[in-house]
Amino acid sequence: MYGPLGLPFKIWNSRSKLGGDVVATEARMASVDVVGDVAAWGAHFCLFYETKQDLLDTLISYCKAGLERGEYCLWIVAEPLTIEEARAALKNAVPDLDRYFAGSRLEIVPARDWFLPNGVFDGKTLTASWYEKLASLSSRGYPGMRITGDTTWLSKKEWTHFCDYEDGLNEVIGNQRLAVLCTYPLAACAAPQILDVVRTHQFVLARRHGNWDVLETATLKRAKAELKGHNEELERRVAERTSELIKASEALRESQAELARVTRLTAMGELAASIAHELRQPLAGAVANSDACLAWLSSQPPNLDEARAAADRTVEAATRASDIIRRIQALFKKAAPERVRVNINEVIEETLGLIRREVLGNNVSLQTELGPQLPPVLGDRIQLQQVVLNLVKNGIEAMSGVRDRALQLRIRSARYEPNQIVVAVADSGAGIDPQALGKIFEPFYTTKLQGTGMGLAISRSIVEAHGGHLWVEPNPSHGATFQYTLPACVESVQ
Repeated sequence: MYGPLGLPFKIWNSRSKLGGDVVATEARMASVDVVGDVAAWGAHFCLFYETKQDLLDTLISYCKAGLERGEYCLWIVAEPLTIEEARAALKNAVPDLDRYFAGSRLEIVPARDWFLPNGVFDGKTLTASWYEKLASLSSRGYPGMRITGDTTWLSKKEWTHFCDYEDGLNEVIGNQRLAVLCTYPLAACAAPQILDVVRTHQFVLARRHGNWDVLETATLKRAKAELKGHNEELERRVAERTSELIKASEALRESQAELARVTRLTAMGELAASIAHELRQPLAGAVANSDACLAWLSSQPPNLDEARAAADRTVEAATRASDIIRRIQALFKKAAPERVRVNINEVIEETLGLIRREVLGNNVSLQTELGPQLPPVLGDRIQLQQVVLNLVKNGIEAMSGVRDRALQLRIRSARYEPNQIVVAVADSGAGIDPQALGKIFEPFYTTKLQGTGMGLAISRSIVEAHGGHLWVEPNPSHGATFQYTLPACVESVQ
């Protein structure tokens, strides 16, 4: 007995290897269950069989796998099997077979009715019928279609036309959720017929002496090699593109950080008078207490207790001024963001210390309700200060044109759900036009004559980079409330 390319089956089985021109067995498969795995969508393969039992074992496994996956199964039966034998054998493997028939998920039909409806084989008409049946099944919600059909009905005159049909079927199958297993009796196939079958299918199964052999065709091997080449090229391009995206992302982060710093500098410039006032107070106190200290030391006798108290007050005032300068330097500093444990209430109080005179200078009443014993957040202190600074300035500007009511700015912090902290900045300004609600966080969008339109956009980007969310809601009476959440840095309990 001879196998493909005229090689004796004994030689073919011993030399074959999955992936070769006349590939075959990479591993001997002890069960026909492998057929269910082979039948992936787009598969067009065939089986050379020697006995009716081999044929039954294979097709039962094939159809059973399809039914279990919810697929539509079509078994086209020809000699040496009958429809009754096929149904009875499948019933033994699938006890609830009648349910699949009742649900129109299984069809067993005679080969001559399917392939020779008018007594003549017509490949074009048959191919068109596949498309029509697939469309019908798809519209009914089936995940795909699994087909098997035997070829013992073929006569010599139909062989060439059938091979052309099988060859063209590869294109149909490749683009559809379809798997097709064709079966051929080995005893009826001479070397030319075997070569034709190998040529028109993607791969071939053969069973001999209880062992399974898998044969890939040269066409499929070339296609797989081309696909491998395309995949390698795609992987190379993806790697290049990923590298470019990483560089672009880093550049974008640097640009965003620089833009945030510029916006911060702009805000600090606008608050120069307020900052100067904040510094003037402790410095003036330091000078006054220094003079007092000298006066007490010049007394006769020197009053050392009073001098020491005045010196202590001088140190406190100088320390306060130093702290203000440190916070200002930090806001001006150009440095990479760092993530540390931050007390959000301290961030709010430090920021308000720099902008408090700006608040009072605009006749705004400032109220703070800072939640006690809030857990820290993990973040960049300077960036979080910038968010508070931007929102407070935004609230002051929103109330700049109001004349008929008290100007109030309320800042609140609290726990928000188990592992979140919320900060809210509410004003009593003119409120926000409903049409602008979806735009106010967009870069460069502003309703102010002197505004840059970047404060809110940068604030949202900072909050989101810290794993939080920033949003705005109109107040019931006047103004709006900007709120943002941040993940709390909660120690896990062991």
